[in-house]
Amino acid sequence: MVFALLLIACSESDYSVKNMCVTDADAFDIEEVSTLQDAAGYPGARDAIVLSFDDSNLGEDESWRVTGIDFLAMIPEQYFDTYDGGDKLVVDLWDAERPRGASGDWHLEQAIRPSELEWERTTLPRDAYWAGARGELQQRRAWMHFDLTDLVPEEGMTSNRYTVSVGWYDSGLPTIGYSNFNLDCGKNWTDYGDGTWTLNSADGDGDSCSWPMMRVQVEMRTLDDGTCSGESVAI
Repeated sequence: MVFALLLIACSESDYSVKNMCVTDADAFDIEEVSTLQDAAGYPGARDAIVLSFDDSNLGEDESWRVTGIDFLAMIPEQYFDTYDGGDKLVVDLWDAERPRGASGDWHLEQAIRPSELEWERTTLPRDAYWAGARGELQQRRAWMHFDLTDLVPEEGMTSNRYTVSVGWYDSGLPTIGYSNFNLDCGKNWTDYGDGTWTLNSADGDGDSCSWPMMRVQVEMRTLDDGTCSGESVAI
């Protein structure tokens, strides 16, 4: 009788095991909303963008998190063969609808290694403000990936609005691509080097701001109903 009860208990325990379906998705791609306009690097400054994630379909035990961010690194054509890299970009991520303080909830610094990236030639428009003033319309471009998988916890993020920033040290290198001036200034914050974040919509520009060229990847953990297209993980 005791043996039979143990079998029943084990059977019931096994039946209650749940699996989470872990899937990856592209949460934001700036090339879907704008085009490359310029290449710029602002020594000592940081530029931040507020983005949103639709979590309305997630249940109580389900979660999402940012796992990766790409920025479009740029090198002027005349310097491409002699630039060895080593300069760092600083990336911060806030689980909030605006940036605050000197560092995000998660912080990552990464040096550019030109030999490890896949470069394409591109010509910037003649009215490119930063590159045009320097006679650098002929450029090379490559997506530089920042992996946040080991930084943002699997338990997920709590807000459905999050903020991503990119910053430079004193060299202002590497420069990164900037979009056309057609994006929401109310989602664009800038730290000009003094540690204070300024909202770029304060002057009433509306949809006339240029954002850093970036892409964002997310991971979702949802209860597996048997139709999981990603990785099914027992919990």
